[in-house]
Amino acid sequence: MKIESLAIIFIIIILPISLVLQTYTKNRVDTLRDQILYDSKLNDATYDALKAYQINNLNAGTTESANSKMRDIKASVNTFFNSMSNSFKTLGYTKESIQNYVPALVYTMYDGYYIYSPYVNTWDKDYNQVEGENATYKNQDTLFGLKPYIYYSCRYAKNNIDVVITYTLDNYITIQGTINGESCNESGYLLSGVSNDGLAYNGVTIPTVEYNIKENVYIDGEYKKNVPCIKNNGTKYYCVDHKVYAILNGKAIEQRGMSESSVTSNSNAIKYYKEAAEFKKFIESKGLDELTTRDAKGIADEELEKKFKEQNLKIFDFDNSNGIESEASNFNEHRRDIIKYSIEKNLSIAIANFNNYSSETTVNFQMPKLKETDWDKIMDNISLITFLQGMNIGNGVGKIYNGYSIITNNKNKDVVTEDSIVIRAGTNDSALIHDITEENLSSKSPFLGLYNINTELWSSIDQNGDEAKYYPIDNEFSYSSMIEKRELARKDGETLAQYLGRISNNNNGRELARAYYTALGRERYGLYRSTLIP
Repeated sequence: MKIESLAIIFIIIILPISLVLQTYTKNRVDTLRDQILYDSKLNDATYDALKAYQINNLNAGTTESANSKMRDIKASVNTFFNSMSNSFKTLGYTKESIQNYVPALVYTMYDGYYIYSPYVNTWDKDYNQVEGENATYKNQDTLFGLKPYIYYSCRYAKNNIDVVITYTLDNYITIQGTINGESCNESGYLLSGVSNDGLAYNGVTIPTVEYNIKENVYIDGEYKKNVPCIKNNGTKYYCVDHKVYAILNGKAIEQRGMSESSVTSNSNAIKYYKEAAEFKKFIESKGLDELTTRDAKGIADEELEKKFKEQNLKIFDFDNSNGIESEASNFNEHRRDIIKYSIEKNLSIAIANFNNYSSETTVNFQMPKLKETDWDKIMDNISLITFLQGMNIGNGVGKIYNGYSIITNNKNKDVVTEDSIVIRAGTNDSALIHDITEENLSSKSPFLGLYNINTELWSSIDQNGDEAKYYPIDNEFSYSSMIEKRELARKDGETLAQYLGRISNNNNGRELARAYYTALGRERYGLYRSTLIP
């Protein structure tokens, strides 16, 4: 074949194919680039939103109430959409138009979650329609907002027991229903390692009183250092000049019914372990410890229902070798299953219903499959899950973005995890704040366990009415364990309880474990806990 013929064949056949491949490759690269860019924008906006919630949660004096929590979440939602609109402004998206691509936001809280998604506004049948005509929102308008709070709950029925158990992000539960024909509404922490009716935990004696809990605080605009402090039901109380005060928005409110000794002699820790011991006795005396996964009712998931029936494991396995507190216990595995099921079920409905509301896209919105590593993050602490679907991506026809982001908040007033407690070691002049597992920490006594959020920067109002920044606990961190996260002595696969048990073989190690468990009990007992109406 002549070379001219080959050239013609190349021009007619090969060249167009190569051009098409080149265009396809470029479009593919552009799509992948945009995918990464959109992921980054979504993650940044999710982080901004959760950071806004964290700041409001830490610094507002009324965040423990349900109404103020909703206020903080609504502010966080607004931050999310502002951040998204700023990130996508160059692509022509506004705050309002972006809502058409966000099928849901999920705020997982301590004992339940909020879903932010659209709904149809409807007037009550008795509402004054004349007045309604001038209202901001009209009948049948599509609005975006928070759905009612959903608890991590499941019903169980067996013989003379018919109860609903509400789970949390730790081992605190609420049991409501009937047992032997009598109504039941009990709450408490599930602990296996408690002995001597709460006087010891995991072999470590718990002090009946702590005298050295002091914090810095602004009271009526005046900065006070090292003030005796106790926290009850989410509210901090301070003792100054033999008087007890609560602080609300920087203003001191004297608590005439509280004595000085009730603040300076902190007994929250021993109450935590004693009440856990009593709660365990209650569960065992009522036969609740015989409940198994097979007794769970109302599970509208065939695979999960089959799993529960086949497992038939005792939920309250206090006799677990590592304790019911262990992540590997039947209780914690079942708790995770219930939380995951509840979120997936209601979120799937919210996202599927979004197809009826989005006006700018014909995409079929569906709940994506979250990875187990995603669920690990959700179960660990307060978190925000965001979804972005239906946006055009790259230059390819029909290419759309479908992504989600999960950001967790490990410093908040709502939950005290194992990792929430840090250790201040040494005298006041030379004390540093350490990770509990820092190598050779047991040789640096004396020890005081602290809640990590109290080492964060807080804000209040000074005497001039200006914002003032301060640390509730004066802190200087151990660089190796707190900053660089190195020189940590816990072995791979070793739980914190196992680590503390290992180092408790000597007196210094036992004192370190005592400081940790005391702080854990003290801070958990002082948290705000909502009362569920049966």
